[in-house]
Order: sequence, then C-alpha cells, then structure tokens
Amino acid sequence: MAKKNRIPKKIAGYKIPKAIRKSATIRGLLASDIGRGILANALTAAAGAAATVLLAESDEISDAAGKGARKGKRALGIAGSAMSSAADAAIDVIKDSARDALPKKMRKDIKDRPQRGAMH
Repeated sequence: MAKKNRIPKKIAGYKIPKAIRKSATIRGLLASDIGRGILANALTAAAGAAATVLLAESDEISDAAGKGARKGKRALGIAGSAMSSAADAAIDVIKDSARDALPKKMRKDIKDRPQRGAMH
C-alpha cells in the first residue's frame, strides 16, 4: 500500500531534494485542504514572479549565453534575481493565506500588531 502524502523523488524529470521530501512541515501542509491551497498559491506566485524577471531580461540572457563567461555572470545574476523574487512572492502568499485561514478574532489581533519583516 502506498504511503499517504508521499512526495516522489522526481517530478517532471526534476529531482526533489531529500530535505523537501522528508519535511514535516510540507507533509503537514499536504495533509489538509487549507495547506494544499497555501502551497498551490505559493508555487503559482513564485513561478509568476520568476517568469516576470526572466521575461524582462530575456534579451540580455540570450546575449550573455552567446558572448562568453563575463556575460554569463550577468545571466547568473538575473537568475538569482528571479529566484529571489520568486521566494519573496511565495513568502508573501504563504503569510496572506495563513492569516486568512485563521479565525476572525485572531486575524484582528494580528492586524493590530506591528509587522516585523525579515532583514536582507
């Protein structure tokens, strides 16, 4: 019998890191409808943010690929920006979704508190 909420080693040919596959947090999210919705929204937002950065810089990426190592560094910088943008978008969606899943009384208490964001 297959394990419930098992994350495969590969999805669409891409290897899923063991830390993600064995994560208790992700398994917990996958176990509930709300958690699956949060993960779906986060992945969609992350993909959209990364695609936006890559589309905005597509000409520069193609030039860098054809001109050697020095320009390749710029392409890696753009890829880094895309990943950073994707992570920020995913975190924002997760925070918003988690806040929306709370009962109204708790949402009001959180709204009254000042926000503390990550420093970077």
